[in-house]
Amino acid sequence: MDEAEDWLRQELAPVTEAAGLRSAALSRLATASSIWSHEWGWLVEFEFETAERAREAVGGDAWAMLLGDLRLLGMSPTVALVDSGNELAP
Repeated sequence: MDEAEDWLRQELAPVTEAAGLRSAALSRLATASSIWSHEWGWLVEFEFETAERAREAVGGDAWAMLLGDLRLLGMSPTVALVDSGNELAP
């Protein structure tokens, strides 16, 4: 683990205490193409019992602090809810 990952894990600790959280994962992102290289950051995935539990968590103080800290560091965090998915191919 490097310093950035250590810091991010510490910042994520209060967020992972949200009610209804089933699992959380932190992944470093990398480009999939040597032709279209790009510097990426991190992907943090949370699985909640329900979409409503996820919305409640994101609206809470722990998330506000985390997102605010990331923005202060010059990052552009994005939060998305995947409520359902559809397969593209068999």
